[in-house]
Amino acid sequence: MVSSELPLRLRKKIRTRQQIADAAARLFAARGYDAVTVADVAGLAEVSEQTVYNFFSSKEQLVLDEDAAFEARLLALVRERAPGTPLDECVQDGAHRFLDELERRPAGAGAAGSLPCLIQVSPTLRRAWLEALDRYAGSLALALGECGARAVSPPVARVLAAAILAVFAMIVDEVGRAMKSGGSVRSVIKKLRGQVDDALERLAPALRSL
Repeated sequence: MVSSELPLRLRKKIRTRQQIADAAARLFAARGYDAVTVADVAGLAEVSEQTVYNFFSSKEQLVLDEDAAFEARLLALVRERAPGTPLDECVQDGAHRFLDELERRPAGAGAAGSLPCLIQVSPTLRRAWLEALDRYAGSLALALGECGARAVSPPVARVLAAAILAVFAMIVDEVGRAMKSGGSVRSVIKKLRGQVDDALERLAPALRSL
């Protein structure tokens, strides 16, 4: 819900953006990503195509619209951790919170229009997602190099960043596979909690040195 304390113009922009995103998700769920055009989204949202592009720079961004927020989430694990808190614990806590959010998302037919499912069925979106992951890895490596307790070379920072990112990418992929197959997302998430903990226990010696 949009806060009534915000200026009216901003509230309208937020509602319009959400209206477009919701329309896109419904269409992608019903027809598949590749069969839907921006004109289709604009029509269902009852706005012009230009209005869609005012909020989303491309069709891919209608799915990857949480791109900046996802990158910020990863960087916060490194840059905003409390002094003395081991990095592996921050990553573990962040991964479990991410799983909590995915578990709270509505199930059913609408899930087919979400990013985890769509990147499993659309080669175009899969490429866009992999490009985004590469960008996240670069940003995370820079953060690790800046915030480590001891000097970390760029190659080592890149390897550790890739390891952290792999935890979150695994979550998105496994949840997406469950959505695609019609399996129980809740059961997959329950299993992922143990797998995340196992992976981070193995990575802990390296991450605790930062």
